[in-house]
Amino acid sequence: MNVVQHLAEIVSALAELQIPHLVMGGHAVRYYGFSRETTDHDLCIPPEIGQNLSELLSKTSLFVSAPPAEAPTWRGEDFRRFVIGRLPDGKEELLEFWLRNHLLDDFQSLYQRREEGVYGGVKVSFLSLPDLIRSKETERENDWQDISFLEEILDQRNLAAIKSGGSVAAALSSLRSVRGLELAVSAGLLTDSANAEAALRAAGNPITQAFLLPFAPTLEPELPANELFPPPFRQHLKLTDPLSARHLAMVEAVRLRYKRTMQEIDRKEKDEHRKKRETKL
Repeated sequence: MNVVQHLAEIVSALAELQIPHLVMGGHAVRYYGFSRETTDHDLCIPPEIGQNLSELLSKTSLFVSAPPAEAPTWRGEDFRRFVIGRLPDGKEELLEFWLRNHLLDDFQSLYQRREEGVYGGVKVSFLSLPDLIRSKETERENDWQDISFLEEILDQRNLAAIKSGGSVAAALSSLRSVRGLELAVSAGLLTDSANAEAALRAAGNPITQAFLLPFAPTLEPELPANELFPPPFRQHLKLTDPLSARHLAMVEAVRLRYKRTMQEIDRKEKDEHRKKRETKL
């Protein structure tokens, strides 16, 4: 049984026990269209279920021959991990549950935004694509590699939705990739500065703001203060030619500042968590 089929088996077992869950991590990345290897099974579940997780899992078909073997973790109250087998290379195959994730909203909010699709032959609930991208904004470089592909997929989805009546401003206000910007320009969506202005007003991410500002330069004074996208930088950016090499280089500078900031936030949170755990021990 491969890891995709195994995840389908896990999801089916949890569904039988009526345990609400969302698939995240590598399997979600694969579902959304970026084919990459994954060996772990990462899920998000309501925190109240985590208290009795071992007992619940022991009632599933996953552990008919032996009770679930819990693996150690330094985030015990937020994250639980179980060994469910051995991979061909001898490494442990892990089933991991996030009860609380410091990068994400509460489970109920995530569940309301979920996307459902067929994976491994069964219906599976996944983190929404924007939530998956947010969950990847960690200190780990491989997560940011996933993000670079997921951003393109999200932009293509949002822009395609316009043909079905979706909002132009909503699609543009979430732009995160060069490919997405190129598609928007080729479709003529940024020819009208009103589209760029509406999107820029709604854009919360500095990367998106950097993409859009040259298309709506008069809006620069209205942008809120942001240390990742400071006024002097904005002043230079609004004078660049849209989609020029200078424009894209400045976008990448903002992207790098954003990435390093998010990595540092994640690193500090983890360090604080480890210190608290060490203090308790």
